Amino acid sequence: MKQYGQWHGPKYYFGLHYDLHAGESDTELGLRCSERELAPMLRLMNPDFVQTDCKGHPGYTSWFSRTPDASVPPKLKKDALKQWRAATKKLGLPLHCHYSGIWDRAAAVKHPEWRVAPAEGKSAGATRGQNAGAPFVEKMCPRSSYLEHLMIPQLLELIECYGVDGFWIDGDMWAVEPCYCERCREAFTKSTGIAEPPIDPEDSNWPMWWNFTRESFETYVTRYCDAVHARKKGVLVCSNWLQTFRDPGEPKVPTDWISGDNTFVWGLDASRCEARFLSTRRKPWDIMLWAFYRSGEMRDKASPWCFKPPQMLMQEAAVLLSFGGGVQVYENGGGLRDGRLAPWRMERLAEVGRFVKKRRALCQGTETIPQIAVLHSECHTRRTVRGPNLMHDVDVAPVQGAAFALLENHYGVDILDEWALLTRLSEFPLVAAPEREEMSEEMVAALKDYVRGGGRLLVTGADSFERFGPAFLGVSKGRIVENAAYHVPAASGSVPLFSARWRLVRPSQAKSLAPLGRSPLLDDELLPNPAATLNRFGRGRVAYVPADVFRDFNRNRYPLTRSFVGDIVRALWGGRDFQCDAPACVDVVLRRRGGKKIIHLVNRSSGIPNAPNNGVVDEIPRVGPIRIVARSPQRPRRVTLAFEKGDLSWKWASGRLAVSLATVHIHVAIVLE
Repeated sequence: MKQYGQWHGPKYYFGLHYDLHAGESDTELGLRCSERELAPMLRLMNPDFVQTDCKGHPGYTSWFSRTPDASVPPKLKKDALKQWRAATKKLGLPLHCHYSGIWDRAAAVKHPEWRVAPAEGKSAGATRGQNAGAPFVEKMCPRSSYLEHLMIPQLLELIECYGVDGFWIDGDMWAVEPCYCERCREAFTKSTGIAEPPIDPEDSNWPMWWNFTRESFETYVTRYCDAVHARKKGVLVCSNWLQTFRDPGEPKVPTDWISGDNTFVWGLDASRCEARFLSTRRKPWDIMLWAFYRSGEMRDKASPWCFKPPQMLMQEAAVLLSFGGGVQVYENGGGLRDGRLAPWRMERLAEVGRFVKKRRALCQGTETIPQIAVLHSECHTRRTVRGPNLMHDVDVAPVQGAAFALLENHYGVDILDEWALLTRLSEFPLVAAPEREEMSEEMVAALKDYVRGGGRLLVTGADSFERFGPAFLGVSKGRIVENAAYHVPAASGSVPLFSARWRLVRPSQAKSLAPLGRSPLLDDELLPNPAATLNRFGRGRVAYVPADVFRDFNRNRYPLTRSFVGDIVRALWGGRDFQCDAPACVDVVLRRRGGKKIIHLVNRSSGIPNAPNNGVVDEIPRVGPIRIVARSPQRPRRVTLAFEKGDLSWKWASGRLAVSLATVHIHVAIVLE
């Protein structure tokens, strides 16, 4: 069998993901996916790699597994996996398996001792995410024998009998919640000295219990990765959503690449944050885009699944590609259970594939041109968690709000956790710490040294004052006001800004950047306390907003709040080397490779206004104009436009480069050589 090795590279960039989540009553699986039927559909789409159905959350396989504890649909007639292997082998495509890990309903029925155990006196809860409402008891305890008796044997069976090239493990991190079985309770007590694990997320010991669950899960993933790698070199493993935006921290678990399936609707914002975070992980990565969507909830029968317009998939892909990531698309034939793929849908995915592959040569292997780093502290998230789920209960709202507000002001933004940022602080002209009051002492000290040496820092949040202190921020301690909205000036007007905690400070050394008001009036009902301050510290500067401004922007997305943030950043960082004047819907991504600087412009707009019952992006209009002014000591040899045709002009004089572009449709790149 051919070994594909590290398939994330120039050849393997755009993939197909196919899964059905086989169930006990399935009878049609594999009846219409023979090599003769499947190969033409794969040729039509033309993916670089393929992932196929194997075992989903119900725990049943779509192949005839011989592992003793396996669950195979009793009336299964055909081995779908065998046919997918034959078709992909004929086309020279790597084949990976979609395999559900922690979530296995059939295993829970057969082996109650493997299940996650609820706390004593508590009824089994419901897990959020896909198949919301599924009972807790369908989830496996990561410390149980499930791994040794079922999961690892099946993964090895798939390698030996089918020659698969890798595994995309689903139903894993986002399905994990604390387990109160004797194994877990004893291990927790041994690790922490705490006699009983907490059952209330408001308990002061809850973060320790949550982190114990996270560490148990990471050990479980490490064990199946090691088992696969030991059996056959070149077979790759990924755990869905592990080491992604909602799981900051050093990516120590030995997965081969990072991936997650984006939300089926409203996924563009998620891609914006994932791309800016995953590009700092030092691992290959991709994001899976759903090819279909619905207006209602996951199981809303009144809202059937509908195929996405290709332009919507292109828009979601563009932000990922601009950061050097790969793309795979989840397609299931429109709900057909027999293995057929709809030709018209595959033709449209081929259109998306051409969009993706056209960008590979310029996007892959690039690195960021550092401008603004948004701190996504793993210490903060692990100390403040107030829920049971490893993924959904991680609070990322302030980090998202900071990224979105800065992007809408057309800054180049990267999202880094402490692990990634501590060694790279000096590269970034500006760092934003959005309500990260529980960051580590090491991070606080490093940020102070960064400013002392000439860096620029934006700090937000009432409680961040306690971490940095009055001398650094240049303000008095002030008093706390809870759950209040004050008006802050923005764009010759004002905007109400809500915060669960305001700190009404007074400048000591700092300069007030904006007054705080009780009303929209700009010259009356003003408080003596500033909405934002700017302080010199050493050779650098620090701006402070004593409220949850970025959590507020993530919630409300008021354009005037974006303007307020832009005013603060301009005061903190005056004559920056790169400025872009464009519609707010245009994201700027700054990358480089060799002697080329690449300015990506991604248009996030939609021709038809989005609404709660209309999440589709359709009829994307061209937007513009875009004007860029950048410092360039030498005259560029060439300035060219990639990916789309457009009216581009440029001129250089006295160390400044001015570039004008009439419009952008979905994604263009301006290349400076």
